[in-house]
Amino acid sequence: MKKIKSLLVIFFILSIQNIFSLTTDDMIGYWKIPSGKSIIKIVKEGNSFSGYVVWLKEPLYGKKDKDAGKEKYDRYNPDKTLRNRKVIGLKVAGNLIPENQTKLKNGWVYDPFHGKKYVGTAEIISKNTIRIRGSLDKNSVFGYTQECRKINPSDYGIKN
Repeated sequence: MKKIKSLLVIFFILSIQNIFSLTTDDMIGYWKIPSGKSIIKIVKEGNSFSGYVVWLKEPLYGKKDKDAGKEKYDRYNPDKTLRNRKVIGLKVAGNLIPENQTKLKNGWVYDPFHGKKYVGTAEIISKNTIRIRGSLDKNSVFGYTQECRKINPSDYGIKN
């Protein structure tokens, strides 16, 4: 019984130590969204963080689409002058600034497949997991959270 308690204490200390060793800079890298349909590269730009689409599972429109065989583009953007932008390379998150050691706030996230822009926040959970939230409101009450996993870009043919 003493051994089990000792192991639990050690596990707890190691877990806390791991949490406190994380910083917002650990968000920099390549992250696969939960659906597996895209990979986002998060970069630091000055004092804020941004995200760019760098890979799509299906980069071309399918046979039943009116744009079959063409590269996917930002066709639902509310600004008609921006609708010709390709999704690969598109900035889909920006102006995310550190709130504390593990959270980013006051940014935006953009969904190019629906043409919607949301208030954005992000949080690093572990070296391999981040949560990105897009909200309709500034208080982040109404929104959607995705837990993304860090990936090795070379596994997907992405060049750094």
